[in-house]
Order: sequence, then C-alpha cells, then structure tokens
Amino acid sequence: MAGELTELEQKKRRLALYYEKEEQMLSKDGIASYGIGSRNISRYQLALSDIRQQIKELEDDIKEISGAATGSKRRKAVAVVPRDV
Repeated sequence: MAGELTELEQKKRRLALYYEKEEQMLSKDGIASYGIGSRNISRYQLALSDIRQQIKELEDDIKEISGAATGSKRRKAVAVVPRDV
C-alpha cells in the first residue's frame, strides 16, 4: 500500500507540472518565434495536444490508484448477447 501512495504522489506531481506547462503554452510563454528576413513563424515548443493527452492519462491513472487504495474496484463494461438454444 505504501508503494501505491508513492506512485500516487509521483503522478500528482507530474500532473501538476503538465498543468503548469499547459498554462505556460496558453499564455504564449511556450511559443517559439522565428524570423528570416521579412518572414516570421511562431509555433508551440511542444504540441498542446500531447500535453492534454498526458494530462488525461495521468488523471485516469490517479483515479485508478486512488480507487485501489480505498478498496474500490474500477467499473467494467460487460456485454451480454442473448442466444436461442
């Protein structure tokens, strides 16, 4: 159980860093601008979609670990196919 809490804390820290990076990118700190002559280009240093994907994965992992620590299990979807015998 102690290992799970350590993993949970690590994921929470990583999630906080990803939130910080997303905020930086949205506030234009994460944008790199280049210019050659009269041409200029601006782009994100990292893909915003990649950061959002990592945030979603970390949130899901945290929910799963928290559920395991409290004893609840993740819900499963089960399909039932009726058949004539």
